[in-house]
Amino acid sequence: MNVALTGSSGFIGAAVATQLARAGHHVTSLVRASSETAHIESVTHRFVRGDQADPSVWSELLDGADAVVHNSFDWDALKSGSLKDHLSSNLDASLMFLDAAHEAGVHRFVYMSSVAVHHAMSERWGGVIDEDHPLRPSGLYGACKAAIEAHLWSAMHSRGMHAVSIRPAAVYGVEPVRRARSHGFAMVRKLLKGDRITPADFPGGGKWIHVDDVALATVRAIERDDASGHAFNLADCYCKHTQVGAFAAEALGLPADMVEIDDSPPAKNRFDKTATQQILGVEMDRGEAGIRDYVRELVSVVRSETG
Repeated sequence: MNVALTGSSGFIGAAVATQLARAGHHVTSLVRASSETAHIESVTHRFVRGDQADPSVWSELLDGADAVVHNSFDWDALKSGSLKDHLSSNLDASLMFLDAAHEAGVHRFVYMSSVAVHHAMSERWGGVIDEDHPLRPSGLYGACKAAIEAHLWSAMHSRGMHAVSIRPAAVYGVEPVRRARSHGFAMVRKLLKGDRITPADFPGGGKWIHVDDVALATVRAIERDDASGHAFNLADCYCKHTQVGAFAAEALGLPADMVEIDDSPPAKNRFDKTATQQILGVEMDRGEAGIRDYVRELVSVVRSETG
């Protein structure tokens, strides 16, 4: 298939572009004029330069497309403090882009949402949250994602579109361009300086998913007809930030007491993996061993970046 991909040069977008190319698809990458693209040139069939919220580039992006992966998000607009700018760039533009895809005859649309659509989780689910749980976000980011999902399902039911929502938890992996933004980079750098890791500096934790699993789920969401109409919550395992620090200390050969482990209770809710495993065939079974392997890779990256 010819796949139009927004946000192609970013962390998740680059991984999705790579998986699409590996699967034999042709990728049309939408990138900003200022974006670095060397890391995706080998997996991109055609580049379109422009902003996700600019309708003037959509015709070129959608030309010849069989499917769309809408992955981009304007973080600058969200962080600007201007609700109007955020809604214009992220919500309004996404809804108009969805409509433009339909009008262009592109009927496969995969949206990169987030588990941030969840916050207030019902006790009736017994701590195991599946894709049927109602959406109760707590911030503008999650609320925007949830609103776009509502229109996505509307497009499926009223227009017959193949519509899928991918909801990653915290995504880990080495970022291809801005490596210092990789999860755990700051902790590894701190340890290399001889400083201890404490819960005060890196409190709490989260549900984690490897970027390659997000990308694989996205590609299969496009390819598999029975994925249509589903939202997939992607969360492999729960891990405290200080545990990541402990893995880093281990990889660096440092004493265990260089890291003070956060002993607060873990999150009580977890996400059911059944739909992702059965429909998309993505097991999400890396667990803490996968995070430990990633941290070993990260240590080498931090050393090369910091000298």
